Amino acid sequence: MNRIPLKSIVAGLAASVVLTSSAMAGGFNRGSANLDGLFSDSLGVYSGVTYVAPGRSYSSVSGVRVVGGVAGAFAQGGVEFGDSFVVPYASFGGEIVENAACVGSYAQPYGADSTYSGAITYHIAAQSLATRELGLTCSYRYDLGKGRLSFIGGVFNEYIEYDQARNFNLAFANVGDSKINVTSDAWGYRLGMAYEIPEIALKASLMYRSQTDHKATGMYTNTPFATLATAANAVAPGTYSVAELAAYGANTSATATASASLPQSVELSIQSGIAPGWLAFGSVKWTDWSVLGRIDLVEGINGRQFSTSRFFFKDGWTVTGGLAHRFNDQLAASASVTWDRGVSSGWDTLTDQWTLAGGVAYDVNEKVQLRAGGAAIHFAGGRKSNTSSAVDYTATSPSEWGYALSASAAIRF
Repeated sequence: MNRIPLKSIVAGLAASVVLTSSAMAGGFNRGSANLDGLFSDSLGVYSGVTYVAPGRSYSSVSGVRVVGGVAGAFAQGGVEFGDSFVVPYASFGGEIVENAACVGSYAQPYGADSTYSGAITYHIAAQSLATRELGLTCSYRYDLGKGRLSFIGGVFNEYIEYDQARNFNLAFANVGDSKINVTSDAWGYRLGMAYEIPEIALKASLMYRSQTDHKATGMYTNTPFATLATAANAVAPGTYSVAELAAYGANTSATATASASLPQSVELSIQSGIAPGWLAFGSVKWTDWSVLGRIDLVEGINGRQFSTSRFFFKDGWTVTGGLAHRFNDQLAASASVTWDRGVSSGWDTLTDQWTLAGGVAYDVNEKVQLRAGGAAIHFAGGRKSNTSSAVDYTATSPSEWGYALSASAAIRF
């Protein structure tokens, strides 16, 4: 059997474990484009999927909601809201001419999935953010005698879909959830550079991914505009004029528009063989989550801001370190620890996370590699302490655990 080099079986495994551990990174981070083909001398297909069960919950909720048209205090016990989700990725590419490589990729860079129950559903019954990134990234490398230097650049199209639901059944006898759905797509770019010494599996890379600015459009459905506007006037007189209330009439649907930006990021990654069969790897990533302050949704009847989602995130920092070891020509394993700084500023409970991840890789032959991994995710406790008005809520999340599982494959031609 041909001896499979360290850089193939162990370095590829390290990348897979990092993907597993970053699937619940701070803010709404989920996955990133797989660019392994840029560092391959042949064409290849790379694909994988990560399943995450975050198990996030509130241990207590209290605030004010409306019942029968009258505002009143409420208190609620445990509410599990973190829905499980799947993060796939796929890419194809490699060296197309001497020293030049290109990769086409599919990824889901951001996401959020939550469903609530009980009294809190007056404020939030469900919320989701789904994204899709299609990208083309190329590199050109220079041989330096000792190692090689690559310059990397590419573009991507990012599609987003944002959904939100509230339940006004007890408040206004409005049957079914009131929903908002908006979609958008925007273009962005990535730039970077990398230095490699393949013989010792050394690779250091610095990658920048640009901010994307979205102008989303969609619909309000099953939304009692006049009733909600009248209720707002009861809390803050004069919020809506008589003419505006009349314009709402009996309408329960209207167009919706919103503007929002998703963050730029910079990531420094490094890996290197440190002893026969051993590799160390690590990364530091900064994500500009402070760009996501609030999303104001405007209805198309009076052109008024009618609902707002508040985030006011802090910037995110994600730090990973780990080791990988090759047992023989076909089998390797790795382990890593990831710390992710919480981005919450009191409008949610997205606090610090620690992830312990591990994985195994099996090289079927020189061209086919299979990988599997898992991670335990610890979420620090936190509190939503900020409120936007007298009719709002506060909540506390306990310290708790979630988990992630992943499987992936690489096929080189």
